[in-house]
Amino acid sequence: MKTEGLKHTFSKAEKLCSKTLISAIYQKGNKLKEYPFILNYMEVPEGYDVASPVQIVVTVPKRRFKLAVKRNRLRRQIKEAYRLNKAPFINAVKTGDKKVALFLVYIGKEKESHLLMEKKIKVLLKRLEEKLAL
Repeated sequence: MKTEGLKHTFSKAEKLCSKTLISAIYQKGNKLKEYPFILNYMEVPEGYDVASPVQIVVTVPKRRFKLAVKRNRLRRQIKEAYRLNKAPFINAVKTGDKKVALFLVYIGKEKESHLLMEKKIKVLLKRLEEKLAL
């Protein structure tokens, strides 16, 4: 079940938890849009200690999905789509010797199909790879 040396897991080290890094992404980071997602990203500066070459946080706004059950389900599906398609991107980041922080926001008005979300995440990761010149 490995893809190019990576397992299809989503470990604690890959989760972006640093509040200072999250706020830095919003202040100094860049954006990519691919409906139903907005991807805020930033190369991690030297001052931050990150455990993984790519760290990500996924959000689903309460404004659009009032019930926590629906937000949590969407968040889980988005994380799964990322987990299954992250291997080529992480390998490119590792070979480029960079560290990247990602903030993925779901902006859709209603739940999209899992296949569409997976396809859009692949497109976003490919575009991000090109933007970072990996």
